[in-house]
Amino acid sequence: MAKYVRKWAHFEGGKLGGWSKKLPQAERRELLEKLVKRDSYATVIRRLLQLRNVTKDEGTVTKATADMAYLRKKFRDVPAVHKRRVC
Repeated sequence: MAKYVRKWAHFEGGKLGGWSKKLPQAERRELLEKLVKRDSYATVIRRLLQLRNVTKDEGTVTKATADMAYLRKKFRDVPAVHKRRVC
């Protein structure tokens, strides 16, 4: 009998706005910029980080890491893209 593997990563389709490693760099980054404005910087970074940590494909890891670095450089210190949580 096969050992049960608990899947901790739950992916919902479309959460990265159509991001794909097959897209050109400019299109990927344009999609991510729109997502940052719609959701938030931290949310998009978390989604990319989860994708990067779960995948075993080196191309996806490389491109997700590069896109995270781009977002970090562009949006990290911009207060307008950080949504504040209201408790």
